[in-house]
Amino acid sequence: VVVVVVVVVVQQPRCDDDAHQRRSPSKKKTKKKTKKKKRFFEEEERFCDFWRRRHKKRIRLFSFPTLSVPLKSASLRLVWVLTRYPAKWFLRLFACGLAATMRSSRPMEMKMESYNNHFANFSRKKGTMTQSNKMKGRGKEETFLGPPGRSAPSPPRWMKTERTDMRRRFEAASAKNVETMASDEDKHVFVLVHGLGGSEDDLLALATELLDRDTNNVILRVTCNTPMRSFDGIVAGGERIVDEVEAFAEEYDAKTKGPLKKISFIGNSMGGLYCRYALTRLYERKTKTIMGMEMHTFMTTATPHLGVGEYGYFELVPGPLRKWAGEGLGQSIKDLALFDVEETTLDDEMPLLAQMTINDEENDMYFIEALSAFRRRCAFANAANDFLVSYETASLRHEKLSRKQEAEWASLNGGPTIVFDGIIKLEDRKVGGLADVQPTTPLNERMEKLVKKTGRIGNERWTKFMEHGLRSAGPWRHVDVSFPGPLPIAHNKIVALQRNSMTAKLFKEGEVIVRKQAEYLMSDLDL
Repeated sequence: VVVVVVVVVVQQPRCDDDAHQRRSPSKKKTKKKTKKKKRFFEEEERFCDFWRRRHKKRIRLFSFPTLSVPLKSASLRLVWVLTRYPAKWFLRLFACGLAATMRSSRPMEMKMESYNNHFANFSRKKGTMTQSNKMKGRGKEETFLGPPGRSAPSPPRWMKTERTDMRRRFEAASAKNVETMASDEDKHVFVLVHGLGGSEDDLLALATELLDRDTNNVILRVTCNTPMRSFDGIVAGGERIVDEVEAFAEEYDAKTKGPLKKISFIGNSMGGLYCRYALTRLYERKTKTIMGMEMHTFMTTATPHLGVGEYGYFELVPGPLRKWAGEGLGQSIKDLALFDVEETTLDDEMPLLAQMTINDEENDMYFIEALSAFRRRCAFANAANDFLVSYETASLRHEKLSRKQEAEWASLNGGPTIVFDGIIKLEDRKVGGLADVQPTTPLNERMEKLVKKTGRIGNERWTKFMEHGLRSAGPWRHVDVSFPGPLPIAHNKIVALQRNSMTAKLFKEGEVIVRKQAEYLMSDLDL
């Protein structure tokens, strides 16, 4: 699509006199064409002169004195067209081409058997439980393994891991931690969960910082959803995390390493949603603990708590296209885009993300009660330049951010900057009448007041309802971060992702924010 646009834009319109004579057009048509071309070139020449005066040094790089004014700069002509016509249409064309390419190249022709065995595990700790219609169809495992007999596709280069400097630092910190660990001191477990299509190395920088700060910190880097197993839905991925955490607690040798006293969960991107689901499975209501451990901190980094349907760059993609792409890219995409259920009226079944903001007594899944059992909750969000998870959904704000404010944050000087660091309670959220609805209000009444009545394709009408449910768990600390620059790659900078040499060059500057995250996790702040 980009090539076609550039070719159309750069191509110089010509007037062949011989061809005109052969076709013998009327004088009136010839005059109209001449006037139209003249206006076109005059307008473009004025535009070129304007940009020459504003950016003299930059324009000289593309100037060709031997050519006529309209052809002096291909870059100028492209900029002129994008400013003359709405740029969003070019972005929509590009998004359509990208979605069609991803769907056609998807090697997921075979769906694995149902993931119902995970729901059978509910009875292991919570007694007898029945699966309601609300949870049907959300536990099906889909994989990218392809048809039988075909080997699994190798991950792209940017997903491959290498022995980077950050990995060497982590290995050195781990070895030091083993040598100096005292068996008579209480330990604090940090469960680090990566996001969609990620690996356990995504949060390597944070793990290194935590080990360097205290030898009594125990790091559990979740590996059950790597690298391509994260596309089969939040339920399936969350159940695997439950199994891995339980296996870790059973195999841990408390006699030689010390007792496990506290536990904290840190989720990056969709990993935060994995954590929220796994918590309600691990949470023990009687003791308000997780396997006997105190629930200390719940922190997310660039997590789409409200979905990705109507915010940021995804807003440019039409609703039918988002739904069509979600059908082909796996259950996880459908969960994030809120297309996992049909939408027609308020009496419909809730999307999974909306259901994860209530206490579901029918299924014995107390999402908000488990979240409120933590001593503190914190959400790190990218204020600008995050292509995948926009500011609104990561910071639990259902109202849309003004593009003027976003542009101001994106143009700050001085590298990574924290633009907001504070505590927000439910009563502070006057926007949309959230503060007027009490958490104890019956569910049907809350839905009537908070669920939007809209005819647009998609379940974005649930965003206000989801924010209200999450904030009813208690106060949240919000840290909004800005990574200025022209590229929208802040999503991986907020965790300083360094899987290999290529990603290390792109995202290393995020280590400043990672140190801020580690300071907060190690602090004694109540919120």
